[in-house]
Amino acid sequence: MIEDQAIFGYSRYGKIGDVVFPALLRTASDINYDEKYIEILGERIPRQILYPAKIKQELLETENLIIIPNGMELVRRPKDLVRLIMDIHSKYGFSKLIFISGLSDPYSIPALVYLGVSFFDDSVLDMQGKMGYRFTPFGIDRTDHDVSAENNAFISEIIQDIRSSIADGTLREIVEKTVVSSKAAEIVRIADYSYYQEFEIVFPARTPYIKANTIEDLYRPDLIRYRNYISNSYVKPDLDVALILPCSAKKPYSYSRSHQKVIGAIGDLRKYIHEIIVTSPLGIVPRELEETYPPRFYDIPVIGLWYEDEKVMMKRMMRSYMDRNRYRKVVAFIPDDLEFITEAIPYPYEVIEFKSTNLSKLNDILKKEVDSGKSVNQKIVKYNSILKYQFGDWLMPLISGYTIRRNYNQDMLVKDGKILFVYNEKMGKFTINKASADMFLNNGKFLVEIDDFKPTSNVYAMGVVDATEDIRQEDEVVLVHNGEIRGVGIAKMPARAMIELKKGVAVKVR
Repeated sequence: MIEDQAIFGYSRYGKIGDVVFPALLRTASDINYDEKYIEILGERIPRQILYPAKIKQELLETENLIIIPNGMELVRRPKDLVRLIMDIHSKYGFSKLIFISGLSDPYSIPALVYLGVSFFDDSVLDMQGKMGYRFTPFGIDRTDHDVSAENNAFISEIIQDIRSSIADGTLREIVEKTVVSSKAAEIVRIADYSYYQEFEIVFPARTPYIKANTIEDLYRPDLIRYRNYISNSYVKPDLDVALILPCSAKKPYSYSRSHQKVIGAIGDLRKYIHEIIVTSPLGIVPRELEETYPPRFYDIPVIGLWYEDEKVMMKRMMRSYMDRNRYRKVVAFIPDDLEFITEAIPYPYEVIEFKSTNLSKLNDILKKEVDSGKSVNQKIVKYNSILKYQFGDWLMPLISGYTIRRNYNQDMLVKDGKILFVYNEKMGKFTINKASADMFLNNGKFLVEIDDFKPTSNVYAMGVVDATEDIRQEDEVVLVHNGEIRGVGIAKMPARAMIELKKGVAVKVR
């Protein structure tokens, strides 16, 4: 039986029998041959199916595996290979593991694991080593001797790093760091560009961090998910003056020295002004969302230069945002390298160069604009925005009129004497309390239906009966059985995996 220990999107880390996956199966020890059959993981497979004489895309299904023959040829056609793998996910979900035979490009292994491949064999890779082709972190070297043992060690280290990254939620970073092969880059780009919807439903709601060092990060599913929310769903607070600011290296932005100077300069005027930060790869970050994911958890080189793709993305987002969220006046306190963003503001604006000597000027302009303007409670605005972003607009009428109570260095949202949510400042998110769980049950949101038992520290996949489609890995969820609330926790798998898998932690109970 397949025993999953960790999941990241379609990628899986676990065991099948005594074999830990993802894995490179050794033809000398893990795969047994005779004239007619090949035995892999205890399953006998006809040789002619696994290694056909002609190039085919016929798949072999066994009890636990879907086997893709001719990996050496398919990896040369990334579009066909990605389509084939995504078709497998569509048909089989998480019920099978994927094995690609005859892979010739070790640098594509991280990208293929990201797509959901769990097994490879070394039949071609070993031959390349015997011919003197050495695999290094920077590409292939040619030698005059057998380097197959070195290559095996190199690939084993990659596989081990991949397993660890699946477990700790950093697989995407590993994939981007190891895109040495052009084919690997194509695989990731095709997955991002052509299969966003398929990856979005399984991509974690949050990861430990985002190292946005390449242009590829613009197309991470979690970042597109965030940008789509800001462009299509986010509603600004009831303020009619906007202040546009640049990002900072330190997160949250308001902790940085540059933003502290701005905050100090405008002082009490802040409650009349809606602050908006422009940045890549996020595009737009309303100030009230700066503590949540992904705004608080990304890092980029801050050099004052922007790729054309970044400029296009940022202007498109600004235009969409401003069309939906209109202001009476926009003030852009930005450096010269960000002035391109003003092309997307469809109504009156004023630009002030972002430097300390202009802070008094900024104060004067804002003071003139907000003398008779509307004001808001900034903490309420922040918490409302995070709640809507995290759970959806449906929740807001149900908690209207809540108050904020500070206990144990945490803010708690209280209504009718009951603690509904607790704010986790470090994570920038709310945790569901049992007093608010019935809201989720009554509205069919973020629910995991379990068998008749009392959950303790973990709920395993074998105990899950159903799960709502809105659940992403790392989401807050409510555990229920036949309409009875049994607990709350954090999803450790996407919804479909919870339903289809038999082993592995589905929910970490709080």
